Amino acid sequence: MSFLGGGVLEWVYALALLVLGFVLVLLEIFVIPGLNIFGIVGFLTAVAGVGYAYANMGGMAAAAVAGLGLVGTAVMVRLMLKVRAWDRLVLTNDMTREAGYDSAKPGREDLLGQKGEALSTLRPAGRAQFGEQMVDVVSEGGYIERGEQIEVLKVVGNKVVVHLVGATD
Repeated sequence: MSFLGGGVLEWVYALALLVLGFVLVLLEIFVIPGLNIFGIVGFLTAVAGVGYAYANMGGMAAAAVAGLGLVGTAVMVRLMLKVRAWDRLVLTNDMTREAGYDSAKPGREDLLGQKGEALSTLRPAGRAQFGEQMVDVVSEGGYIERGEQIEVLKVVGNKVVVHLVGATD
């Protein structure tokens, strides 16, 4: 392509596409995470830089641009780890019970032995009402129709197990 000024300017265009691709990927990671558009366009731009080098300067030039891209990627990852930028991208907290994370709702043991009404059909899971409380429950005996009277048999973590009133164990 003589209108691009010969071989030197073709290298500049290929490397400019590669650098622009890296800038867009970095923009995706640090400035606008989650949108994915800049990351995808950045990746495609970097690949276009390699493709441009291959189409206009041959396979060796494309390999050189791709090699520079790999080195650039390694340098970016190394810098991210060194400046602790990776810590902003990765959740490192442990979600333990001691730290206050608990999926079980405390205080359900007060439902033991209480009688209530099935608000939905229990197949085997559904909703029930005990006094003023609406609770997610699981039936021990299987299918229970809506409106039936039920009783809490046991509470295991956040699982409330019920059966029909008058049903034998």
